[in-house]
Amino acid sequence: MLNLVKKDLKLSKKINIFAAIYALFISAMGLSVSQDILSNVLYILGMIILIFVSVIYTNGYDDKYKSEIALNSLPIDRRNIVRGKYISLIIYIIISCGSVFIFTNLIRMMNIVQSGEGASLWNIIIATNIALIFYSLYYPFYFKLGDGLRNFNTILWILMTVGPTIASKSVGYLMKLGYLEKLMNIDINRINIYLLVFSIAIYYISLQISKKIYLKREFY
Repeated sequence: MLNLVKKDLKLSKKINIFAAIYALFISAMGLSVSQDILSNVLYILGMIILIFVSVIYTNGYDDKYKSEIALNSLPIDRRNIVRGKYISLIIYIIISCGSVFIFTNLIRMMNIVQSGEGASLWNIIIATNIALIFYSLYYPFYFKLGDGLRNFNTILWILMTVGPTIASKSVGYLMKLGYLEKLMNIDINRINIYLLVFSIAIYYISLQISKKIYLKREFY
């Protein structure tokens, strides 16, 4: 299983450099905006993009070169293949969130940008919750359908590209309606702690479901 995780991590090093730069650029934009909510959204979006790019690239490589067929021809426990993907995601989350956190705070410490604060631990928790919940739903379908999710991954690429525009327009719309101030008064941090516990629980359940699905899958 450890070798499977290493394989995914090696592949993730080859992710499109432009996608990585784009994600960090979006994160840096968070330092230049005046609204705290928008800057936090941009930090989280940068983390999510890095996570999604890593997963899409490694899974896409497996689908393109039929790696699963080769793996299943070897004496490898299928449950370890599933565990490897789930463990790789955790590592992607740590690397992606850590990169944005270090990058934005380093820019702030170097006074390259005079206003705003860098990404925080709470941004990391929110991004982690989003990634865990999303892939808890995604992976059972992935292990059932395999490359049948290719079109869905294309849609994800498009959404990541237009993400900053959607985020800025959404914040502006909330400001016009007067909802932005109400949102700022909500104890988001406490909600995210509860949500983190829920995310970990649903991620574990998803792992068990994916293992059962993959054990029954046939390869041709």
